[in-house]
Amino acid sequence: MWFGATGVGKKQFSHHECWEVVKYCKRFNIIPTGPEVMLNETPLRDSTTSDSPLDSPMSEDSPIQKEPRPIGRKAAKAKKAANSSNHNSKFLEEIARQNAIRIEMEQKRQDMEVAIQAECAQEKEYLRKKDMEKTDRETMAMDTSHMSPETKQYWKLERRDVMRRRLFQDDGPSNTDWLNDQNH
Repeated sequence: MWFGATGVGKKQFSHHECWEVVKYCKRFNIIPTGPEVMLNETPLRDSTTSDSPLDSPMSEDSPIQKEPRPIGRKAAKAKKAANSSNHNSKFLEEIARQNAIRIEMEQKRQDMEVAIQAECAQEKEYLRKKDMEKTDRETMAMDTSHMSPETKQYWKLERRDVMRRRLFQDDGPSNTDWLNDQNH
């Protein structure tokens, strides 16, 4: 009937094996919506032998649920594009989160590097001062009795530099005129 009603019925229906497969699908069930058609006081369709889901005992208890229409091509494309853009935004958010983590780790690494450099500089300064103190002690303890007058003069000037450095280091700038006195 449906084949004939759609206008394709000018040809002979030849797909009976297909009809046998799909004739009980909801899509092809004939659900009467209007009044029952009668021919000479006899119904054209016998309700006792009906295959309609409305005539089953279960249909009295529960109404027929309409299945939603399948999604169309345009709607499917729009949904796919929306999912794609949603996926892209999630991907971009993840990239931004990873960049933030990378930047934070880089900042921590730089902070540690600065701390290590500062500690290294302190250690170098400590070693330099220690080496200078050792050199100063050696300079002050130098025996100049067996040296030539020029060498004695050199070590005398070196001792004066050590004394100035020590005075300025301990007390800050002070009056060191007594160091310039020729008697010492």
